Amino acid sequence: MTRHPHPEKLSLLSSHLDELFSRVLGCGGLKALPQDLADEIAATAGEVMIELAGLRGDELARGVIEDARRLREVVRAAGPETARAAEAGRALVRDLRLVIREDRRAA
Repeated sequence: MTRHPHPEKLSLLSSHLDELFSRVLGCGGLKALPQDLADEIAATAGEVMIELAGLRGDELARGVIEDARRLREVVRAAGPETARAAEAGRALVRDLRLVIREDRRAA
């Protein structure tokens, strides 16, 4: 894997996603996510995409970018379902952690 130029930014985004999905779990009784939470998740997923844009040649980074794109689609839908958002978010966080771990190994 190619080293990411801002590994601390990826770690911050990963932590922020963890916080956001803790809030999603708190919405377990709701069928749809609150719009402000959906907007914040979409914005954070977009930031992940931007941070990894320079690593599109890396298969793992491409996978995370695709996870982030999928998550944005889910939360941008009208009345995004809490369960679908949680599932898409788990995939993004899991794969983003792999990128961070690989980036640290490359250092």
